[in-house]
Amino acid sequence: MTKNRLTKTLRALVATAVGLVSLGVGTGAVALDSSPSGTTANEAGRAAPAVAPAAASVEDVTVEINQSASFLSGAEAMTLTVTIDNSTTSDLPAGTLDITSGTQPIDSRKALTEWLSGAGDVASDRVLTSIPIPVLEPGGRHTITPITVSAELLGLPAEPGAYPIDASYTSADTVVGDSETIVHRPDGATDNPLGVAVAAPITAPPSTTGLLGADALALYTSPSGVLTRQLDGLIDRPVALGIDPMIIASIRALGNAAPASAVNWLDRLSRATNETFPLQFADADASVQAQAGLPGLLNPTSLLYSMEPENFVEEAVPDAEPTDPDEPANPAPTIAPTTTPSPTPGPAEPTLPTLAELTEWQYTSAGIVWPDDGTVQAADFPVFSASGATTTVVSSTNVTSEGGYTLGAAGTNGDASVLVSDAAASDALRQAATAITSDEQLDALATLAGHLMVIAAEPNAPQRTLMLTLDRGWPPTGSRLSDAITALMAMPTVAASALSAAAAEEAEAVIITDLPQGPDRIALVKRLHTREASLAAFSTMLDEPALLTGRERAEILALLAVAWRSDSEGWARAITAHDTATTRTLDSVSIAETSPILMVSNQSSLPFSVRNEYDLPVTVVLQASSSSLKLSVDSSVTQTIAANARESVRVPVEARLGNGEVTVRLQLYSPQSAVIGESSLVPVTVRADWEGIGAAVLVALVALLFIGGLIRTVHKRRAERRIPADTYAGTDMDANADTDATTDTDATPAAHADAGER
Repeated sequence: MTKNRLTKTLRALVATAVGLVSLGVGTGAVALDSSPSGTTANEAGRAAPAVAPAAASVEDVTVEINQSASFLSGAEAMTLTVTIDNSTTSDLPAGTLDITSGTQPIDSRKALTEWLSGAGDVASDRVLTSIPIPVLEPGGRHTITPITVSAELLGLPAEPGAYPIDASYTSADTVVGDSETIVHRPDGATDNPLGVAVAAPITAPPSTTGLLGADALALYTSPSGVLTRQLDGLIDRPVALGIDPMIIASIRALGNAAPASAVNWLDRLSRATNETFPLQFADADASVQAQAGLPGLLNPTSLLYSMEPENFVEEAVPDAEPTDPDEPANPAPTIAPTTTPSPTPGPAEPTLPTLAELTEWQYTSAGIVWPDDGTVQAADFPVFSASGATTTVVSSTNVTSEGGYTLGAAGTNGDASVLVSDAAASDALRQAATAITSDEQLDALATLAGHLMVIAAEPNAPQRTLMLTLDRGWPPTGSRLSDAITALMAMPTVAASALSAAAAEEAEAVIITDLPQGPDRIALVKRLHTREASLAAFSTMLDEPALLTGRERAEILALLAVAWRSDSEGWARAITAHDTATTRTLDSVSIAETSPILMVSNQSSLPFSVRNEYDLPVTVVLQASSSSLKLSVDSSVTQTIAANARESVRVPVEARLGNGEVTVRLQLYSPQSAVIGESSLVPVTVRADWEGIGAAVLVALVALLFIGGLIRTVHKRRAERRIPADTYAGTDMDANADTDATTDTDATPAAHADAGER
């Protein structure tokens, strides 16, 4: 592991003195078993500048030791590679690299931790070599390799242990170094077996959808996908798998539409010999739920929203009829029967799997809760217990004990059982599993071997099994992860153990060191929970509320995934987007703005518009109330509004006690009396007496029309009597001659009137 550190004053002086001597004798004086070669980004013969530049910042200069093996065994040798990087913007003057080691093993975890961090009192006073380093340009790198070391050269005694080794680089006023350990297991040494149990999560990258879609599953289960890399590196290895049920449910919820690679991946997982246990759905962070005040850990309620019936239609496979060997190849045609054949039955309605069927799995253990490292407090355990958890995985940074040695896996905190994972050793294993290069992996494995050797040699420690955990990261390749597990199990003193066996050992009492999550994260989880309750009330307008509540719960669980903790900015954006979508849903059903209404009758049905911008039909109850006794509302009205539509809802009302201005308050409810949206106020002008006035006016108009018609008829008849008789005769004879029609006696008065007018 690479570290920058200022060495102690005395040690810096010694290193500088040795470096000055080495500059005088050249590189030939620094050979160990074989002469190391130096490669640099600078020209080898570059001269030092006449004036030395100012001292570089130590943080911008790094030294790193890489080992070719994680431990020395017997008379074998290993090679070291030391790399110096200059990340400053100025030259580093020519300097020296001093490699020293110690001949006494590191005897405690505290001393090991301090040594690896560049502090402590571990003795590293055996000078192995001093190597001149040329001028390093800005951004330059100098690598010294190979430096071959053996137990004899290091002066190691015949005692197994983790021994210190150090590389210190001095350039002008800049002194930085890297401290590592070399694990030595001499031939004939008696091992002190240390059981090691490993647990690893099987999880997908964090999302916001609640379930993985077909495209995501196809990507993750492809030959180079993250789920494939995890399974390739862990399947049938001595590793307990914590499986995210969301992955299983996502594949099954797609039915026939599931990608073939995902189906095959799930089949491989089902045949694995590993111990298994379920994580929270979507690997939701358990500790933040408890600290947000939830009474219990959240679980999915329904995944009905994600399934399409056509994906669960079973394809009929016709049964092959047996062939009679005695039957001729071309039988004679038969005469079809004359009876009418029965109609072929249509396909049956597919049955969608239940939530239990989607998430069912044959786990070897259950009841394990695995929060993120360093996030648990003692008050969380009652919430875990209320949710059915029997064991909680906690990091060693989250607990203390009175033993004075490294804790084994099995522990108790009051009535609660815990599995303690060793933080430092787990971190080294994680670095080895996710290393990009082989050198990085070997460096991490060397650090891990040092931790395990020191733990195994701790005095007064009982026989116990150590627990190591991998995190929610993803290895670059399945082989890198597999190599890390293989190397771990090959380390001195390590004996592979099952997680169930580690949990069954005698438990040691531990004290939880409260490490609560940040208040901002807790506040966001509280808001998610509150908004979910609002959506639950909204869903009571739907024929199938689970279509909304099931989706919301699954999405909340996805947003609580532990993997989001490493991407706080992305998580905040995801929470904001989800909150916006929730607001849009809650605002999708409301009373549309209504203009003032004029009511001119004693009884009427006032129209109010209700809009539904949700994707499903909703059933609403419109309740109206009057601000005055002048208007009485008979009852509420229940009506179904189509999806993405606006419809008018008519509310019966009755005018009473005169006229005037009245305000009608409108409120939407679901059929289960849940309040929907904001109330609305509509002004209504009541003019009930206008109905009587209007009727009187209408009657008066009808009467006037009747009287006018009667007067006109009387005037016409009087005019007819004043016309002479012979006028009628002439007129009638002329009319008969032209039309040859029968005389209409009813029309005669009108004809006389016309003649009189002429």
